[in-house]
Parts: sequence; structure tokens; C-alpha cells
Amino acid sequence: MNDQPGVGLRTGVLFCPAMLTIPVELGPRRYSVSVGWGLAGRLGERLARHRGRRMVLVASRNVFRRHGARVERGLRTLGPLDVVQVPDGERFKSRATLETLYDAFAEARLGRDGLVVALGGGVVGDLAGYAAATWMRGVDWVGLPTTLLSMVDSSVGGKVGINHTKGKNLIGAFHQPRDVVADPELLRTLPLRELRSGAYEVLKCALLADPPLFRELQGAPSGLAGWSRPRIERAVASAVRVKASVVGRDEREGGLRRVLNLGHTIGHALETVTRYRRFTHGEAVGWGLVGAAAIARERGLLAPTAFDAIVSAVDRIGPRPPVSDLAPALVLDGLRRDKKARGGKMVFVLPARLGRVVIRDDVTPSEVRGALGAMRALEDRGRE
Repeated sequence: MNDQPGVGLRTGVLFCPAMLTIPVELGPRRYSVSVGWGLAGRLGERLARHRGRRMVLVASRNVFRRHGARVERGLRTLGPLDVVQVPDGERFKSRATLETLYDAFAEARLGRDGLVVALGGGVVGDLAGYAAATWMRGVDWVGLPTTLLSMVDSSVGGKVGINHTKGKNLIGAFHQPRDVVADPELLRTLPLRELRSGAYEVLKCALLADPPLFRELQGAPSGLAGWSRPRIERAVASAVRVKASVVGRDEREGGLRRVLNLGHTIGHALETVTRYRRFTHGEAVGWGLVGAAAIARERGLLAPTAFDAIVSAVDRIGPRPPVSDLAPALVLDGLRRDKKARGGKMVFVLPARLGRVVIRDDVTPSEVRGALGAMRALEDRGRE
């Protein structure tokens, strides 16, 4: 269907003291992602252009307990602030939680000149961003991602939404943030499993367009734990740069942006059929990368040595929950209900080599079963 040679890194990184700034070039909707150690303690400075606006801070309970006081102090130097806390977990990215946010916005008298601030992982960013998109037909929002996964993935690109019982992110919108501030220092309190979850998305970006980053990941400790501050900052900035480059050329997923779904077709199906309770998003994407690579290898698109390198890099990040007990028919049903499906056909992004992917809508159920078999074989090998 479409060949996508290396995504290319046209969007630059601006080096500032103790901060990397990656612009997301979208004309009048242009914004920047700031990456820097300790930025959470300097929000009054970083978000100074929003001074005087009424704000509602949306945070997950666990995150607010760890980081809320510092963030709240900085935001209160800018203007009036209300705080609403939401439960943690993918299953709470729901209509019920969305109604809670609407009630909080009404109570705070948040007008169209207000600002929603999302403090937390991808669930909070997606949820708060969608609430901002739909409150009074759209108010501005700012992302303060606190997980590696949200820093390199969901906080960039403006895709916001909630889940439906029939599938992940089926209810959503495109609503770009006004600013994103990513402070890798916040990752120090993150459980190892959550670090690993984000590392799978960093790996996806490396596979798409950053061979040097892929080579660094091949030698990195599990989940990037123990990596030095400069390496973590570079990894976050490099992954953000890949995504920002793609989003800047295809904001609404009309063509090129679909490459960012590498690993996500099977990944989303795994999340859906296990009701978002077994896998973190990154773990599901890790399995999805293995599945996509297996299909590409069987089609002759991907050399066996490249397949082995991808699988080894996925495994190096860390263990993932099992897939061997999931019936192929159940996973196939989840794939057919995926929002990326077109005309009933499953759309896959397949790796052809490091830095090059192809998009195919002719993947058959038999090929998917073969991919699931390869994933089960990898799981069995890990038990040995």
C-alpha cells in the first residue's frame, strides 16, 4: 500500500541551558515540547505566557501525591487554580471519569479563556485533553507528562480521547496542546515496570527513524533503569523528535502519521481483549513489535537477522505478561474492531529494515495467527 522510507528528522532540537526544546510545526497550532531535568519546579518560568488564566489541574491520585505540591506551587504563581484528581488505570479513561472532569470545570467556572493542565501519564493526558477539546467547544490545555511512555508518545500529537467497551480510544478528537513540559527527573519515582513500558515506545521511534538510538537501546539496562541523566534526556528528546517530525507533516493521520502505529495493531487488540488489566500500553506495543516483525519476516520484507535484532531489543527491555493463553480468534476479533481498520481490512505497519517501514492492508488472519505463534514461541523461550 504505502512504502515509508526513514521517517526523517526534519524537525530540529533547540539546545537551551538545562533544557531541550523540540518544536512541533503545525502553523497556527505550533507548540514546543520542553525536555529538561527539574523543569517541574520551574513551571512559573516555563509557562509564563499563560499568566493570568484560570486553570484546572487534572492529576492522577498517585502522581499528585508524589509531585502535586511542587507543580501546584508553580502554577499558582500564574493564576487562579483548581485541582481535580482522577483514579489511576486505563479502565478509568471512560465516560464516567469524563463527566467528573466536566463537573469540576463547571464548579471552577472554567471559561473558554481557561487552561486545562494534565499532570500524569497517558491516561490523564488523553482524558484531560479530550475534556479540554469538548468543554465549551474547546479550551486550551498543557501537558505535564510524568511517565516515560507519556513523554515520548501520548503527550505529543494532539490525539486525545477515551475508551469504549468495544475498543481502545474509539471516542476522541485531535486537539493540540499549547505546551508540553517533560521533566525526566519525575521518572525517578516511577516503578520499573512503568519505565519498561515507556522504553518500548522509545524503541518503536528508534526503529522508525533513529538507528543511533536503536543501537543505544541494544546496550541499555532493562527499562533504561540506571541510565545517566544525559542519556535519559537524549532518549526522551530523540523519541519526541521522531514523533514531532511525523506529526508536523501529517497532523490528522491522513498518511505518513500512520507509521507511528508500528506495533500498535496487535498491541491495541491485546489491551482490548484483556480489558486493559493485563498489559501496560507499552508492554502490548512490545508484543506488537514482535508480531509485526514476524509478519514482515514471513513475507520476505524483513531479513532474519533484522528480525532477530528487533526481538532481542524488545526482550532486553524486560519481561512482558503472557500471550500464550489468549485465543487467536479473540485477538482477531479485537483487530477487526480496531479504529485503524479500513473497509473491514486490518491495517499493519511492517518493518522492512531499521529506519524503513511499509503499510499494508492485506494481512490475512492466517498471517496474524502465525505472528501470534511467533510471540508464543518467544514467550516459551523466555521460560527456559
